[in-house]
Parts: sequence; C-alpha cells; structure tokens
Amino acid sequence: MSESVTVARRLSEAELDDRLQAADEAPRIRRLGFIKNLYCGDSVREAIAREGFSSSTGYRWLKAWNTGGITAMMPDYAGGRPPKLSKEERERFRAIIEREQPCTTTEVVEILDTTFGVTYAPAYLPRVLDEIGIEYEPPDRETAPRKAIVEAIEWDEKESIPTTGRHPYDSPEHPSTAGWVLQE
Repeated sequence: MSESVTVARRLSEAELDDRLQAADEAPRIRRLGFIKNLYCGDSVREAIAREGFSSSTGYRWLKAWNTGGITAMMPDYAGGRPPKLSKEERERFRAIIEREQPCTTTEVVEILDTTFGVTYAPAYLPRVLDEIGIEYEPPDRETAPRKAIVEAIEWDEKESIPTTGRHPYDSPEHPSTAGWVLQE
C-alpha cells in the first residue's frame, strides 16, 4: 500500500490531547492514540504498530477517521444473531414450564419443538434454560432410617430368605421427581 495517505485534522492537537485524557474506554484510547501518532508525523504502519494492531487495521481506522471522526472509528458491538425465542415467547415458554413442572429434558425439547418450532443443541439447552430462569432440580435422595433396616434383617435363620421386596429401598414412600423447574 502506498504511504501517501493524509490524515484529516478534525481536531487540534490540544483538543485531541484533552479527549485522550478524558477517554475511559480502551478502544477509544487506542484509536485516539493512533490519530495522535499520525498527527506527530508517524506513518500509518508506525502509528498502528505503537497501538499493537496490524497495518490493515491502521488503514481502516484512518479511512474511518477521515470520513466520520472518532465515532466512525469506534467498534459497533450491535448485531449478532437474534435469539430463537422472542421475549414474549420466552415468557410463554416459562408459563408452560411453570404449569408442567418438573419437566424432563425430553419434555422440554418436545415443548420447544411442538409449540415454538425451535431446537437447541443438547449441550446448549441448559444455558438457554438458565437464561430464561429455569433450572434443573435433581431427584431427592431417599434415605431409609437405620431402624427400618435393622428390623428388616432376619438374624441367624437357617432358611433362605427371599429378599425381593423386603428391602426398605424397594418400596419408597413417595416417588422421587426430577426435572426442570422455575428458579426461586
């Protein structure tokens, strides 16, 4: 590339110094520092090297400065892919989960697919549900009281004991539930 590019002097050196001192964001400081280097006589390659970027970035920043000033040089963080579910759909989905909770992961995937026509990667689904305010609640651990275990043991009998159905864990008092529920 040719080094015969000129920098538009949009600000005086004093104004540039003031803006550089007042800047509190790293991207703004780097860009103003680059322009300051150009004002001091550096080539684009030298000026951008001082800021730690490639020469192509320097030419892009210079072009933005010449056309629109510092605002044109600043990065635009807007954009990106829109979410699969809108805010209203997220609220509807949350209401469905609240009505149906606890839901298994399979049920959640089915609700998303049938109601909203949306699918998420299995590894990404927990992150999405967490953002919506839904968390996974593991099943409760059921413990058998020690007394029940001791009473269930038949001591020193010589005949074989059918153990199926006699262990306290074989007949839980209440079925354990696990699944996705709303965060409290």
